[in-house]
Amino acid sequence: MALFAHQRHFRELKCFFCFYSLFFCSLIINPALATANTHCLSSQQQLEKVKEWVKVDRIVDGDTIHLDDGRKVRLIGINTPEIGYQGKASQAFAQQARKALLRLLKGNSTVGLYYDIDKHDRYKRLLAYVILENGQNVEESLLKQGLAHSIVVPPNNQQIHCFRNIEESARKSRAGLWKLAENQLWAARNLSKKAKGYYLISGHISSYSESRKSIYLKLTNNLSVRIAKKDKPYFPGINFKSLPGKNVSLRGWVNHYKGRQSIHVRSLFDLTVNE
Repeated sequence: MALFAHQRHFRELKCFFCFYSLFFCSLIINPALATANTHCLSSQQQLEKVKEWVKVDRIVDGDTIHLDDGRKVRLIGINTPEIGYQGKASQAFAQQARKALLRLLKGNSTVGLYYDIDKHDRYKRLLAYVILENGQNVEESLLKQGLAHSIVVPPNNQQIHCFRNIEESARKSRAGLWKLAENQLWAARNLSKKAKGYYLISGHISSYSESRKSIYLKLTNNLSVRIAKKDKPYFPGINFKSLPGKNVSLRGWVNHYKGRQSIHVRSLFDLTVNE
């Protein structure tokens, strides 16, 4: 019996070290997972991180600005409702988000920028945190007003814990877009087959499958979680094949592709396994 207990203890230790070896290896692959701030920065700390001061030319929407040197800047860590163009209706609170950004930048046409891991997106836009001359973080302000979701597009996640805490306070007080039904936590089984956009969802994983580029975790007959295989390093310690049978909470973009509805989840910050 002593030998059996010793062997079991050894196996448990081996599993423990295997898990943390995988975790720390993932931090090497994705150092941003190790550097995300757990608290919001002070105004002075924000100013100390600024890499360049720039002139704003115009405000496109709540999360995009154009600079007078021709560069386009996409604010890191938030997503505001989309403004409709070419006859399309704007999403709820889209105009409010744009006007809030205009108010923030009024009299502050010079703003500071600092960066994360990736400096540009696929549209060649500059990715930056935007800071006013008094050290105020623009993203934080929009989140406090309930005019944006906090998002993670890996590997840029330095301020995710700060942003999620602010978002949670806004959600609890039902500020801005958090008044709307579509921004509440949805049970997967109740999500409309026509739903599209950014959603918070809870559900039960029933099966695992994969394609050449993606992993799929089935929530309902109509909805699956999709994880791009290239994003697997951003899910340290997660064995996707072990998730069927478990309940999860997640957030991401619901899309439709080839008749399939899926929610695209980008990192461990957007997926919680409820034991």
